[in-house]
Amino acid sequence: MARLGPISLFEVSSALPSGAAFSLTSPASSDAALVFPGAEIELRAGQRDAVVRFNGAEDPKAAFSEGHRLAQQGLDLLSVLGRCDAVIQDAESEHLIWWSEPNGVVLRYVSTFMMPFAVGQPTLLVKDKDGNVIPPPPVQPRHHIGFRYYRLAQTTDDLFDAYRNMYLAFEVLLSNSIPIEKGEREINWLNRALTAAQSSIRLNDLVPAQSSNAVKSVLDTVYRDARLPLFHAKVGKAFFSPQESSIERQTVSTALGILTHIVLRMGEAWFSARRMGGGVYFAWVNKNIEQALANCSMIATNHSGPFLAEESNLTHERFQSAIQLTTRLAPELQRESAPAIFGTIAAKDLDSLGEIRRIEVIDANRPYLAQLLESPLVCAEAARLEVLMHSRIMNLNQPRSLFRQ
Repeated sequence: MARLGPISLFEVSSALPSGAAFSLTSPASSDAALVFPGAEIELRAGQRDAVVRFNGAEDPKAAFSEGHRLAQQGLDLLSVLGRCDAVIQDAESEHLIWWSEPNGVVLRYVSTFMMPFAVGQPTLLVKDKDGNVIPPPPVQPRHHIGFRYYRLAQTTDDLFDAYRNMYLAFEVLLSNSIPIEKGEREINWLNRALTAAQSSIRLNDLVPAQSSNAVKSVLDTVYRDARLPLFHAKVGKAFFSPQESSIERQTVSTALGILTHIVLRMGEAWFSARRMGGGVYFAWVNKNIEQALANCSMIATNHSGPFLAEESNLTHERFQSAIQLTTRLAPELQRESAPAIFGTIAAKDLDSLGEIRRIEVIDANRPYLAQLLESPLVCAEAARLEVLMHSRIMNLNQPRSLFRQ
């Protein structure tokens, strides 16, 4: 039967033919399985996968959304029952889903390859009329406890934790410069303080051009839409639950971007702590990635050896027994403007491999990308395997904006 490592994914005659598998931040400490309303979840000791099985998914969107929801519920129950404490690493970036179609069950493996870029810090030389270099005046940044919260926001892997710490950085920096008055309501203080600081932190260029009130626009985004539902969790009132895959995350992510700029501008304006950065033109990078992927094909192998970054040709023996997937660019499946490549194959055509241990993207002469599966995948009894690889650009010069889900 189809399985991921030792965990079975589905049985053709099962009442739970749909499902999803997500990577955990660390291997499970013990075997754990639980049946709960509408689903069952299974983890194995030493394996970084949470497999949830359920019924009813007939397309990849339903398989992912329902699978993610049920996996989170299953992990919640396992934790509160004292069976296992586990956290999904990044659901959207890497997962395995399956759903039912008239001709059988379809498996889709989804992964994301990261493309980090960094731009060196610029140096400015000032010379006098004789051509002598004038050294810049020394600038000594001053410390503030708000920078501690900023650092924690940058180092957490959780989006909601990042926002809470960034908001605390914003709150303590703002109150240091413009203290809250006795008996003053928080929202009134925020409106007064941001109005007073508006010019020094250049608030106007952080809001849409059509906005007639920059302070109101910022408060609506960072306070009403994000801060309130994140800092409170009361039944009967709106609140955001962590690790959800929904519009809530986009709301928080957008607010975090604005809030981060405000905090950095406070640090520069009030404490001489100026962050130097650089920009990457994503359109240019994405175009180059797309052109490279257009000439590539996807293969599956059962080779379990380590990844060798220095490989520059296709002479390794694994390429002789590899199975090639029908491969194409998938603009309809990509995230925003980041290119994606898609491969598909009838599952029976993979029988000679036994199990899949790596998916590679190659061109005519050399390997291009490799995704090593920590838990080998067996596709037996499935009708089709699909592989979707997303690209994602990371600008290392800019504050962190990508967090696991």
